[in-house]
Amino acid sequence: MRLSFILLGIIFIGSCKERIEHSLEIEPETEIFEMYRCHINDLTNLDHSGLMLHYADEDNHVLFGDGEYWGNYKTVSDIWENFIQDTKKILEWNTSNEYVNLLSKNSASYLMEYYSVRINKSGDTLKVRGSVGYGLKKLDGNWKIVTTNVFHHEVR
Repeated sequence: MRLSFILLGIIFIGSCKERIEHSLEIEPETEIFEMYRCHINDLTNLDHSGLMLHYADEDNHVLFGDGEYWGNYKTVSDIWENFIQDTKKILEWNTSNEYVNLLSKNSASYLMEYYSVRINKSGDTLKVRGSVGYGLKKLDGNWKIVTTNVFHHEVR
């Protein structure tokens, strides 16, 4: 039990950008939740390069948004770059109703709802609520997003 707390402490204290070699088997669900916590950390730090490390730069990367096909990996990168350039500060980025479904040893789906509050460069406060479904693949020992299906709307 004590070893579990020490191991979890090491994982959460370590930098998100450092890839930790695990000598003990970590549950895939824990790895996926931690990957997304790092994703949120990179996003709230407005770190586009760090954020894009969570996505697989593959030819078959697919992004759907609000019921339509939006594009591929480059589209994801462009959307996050524009988002970051237009953001002064992220005040909140909360997730709820998170579900991981392992499809195989190296593939999973990750579904959640989110709520965010940010201040854009114009000084406006924007509140957004939505849901996202990610298709994940384990590549070179790390979980990467290979598909995204997002729905979102501004909250007044």
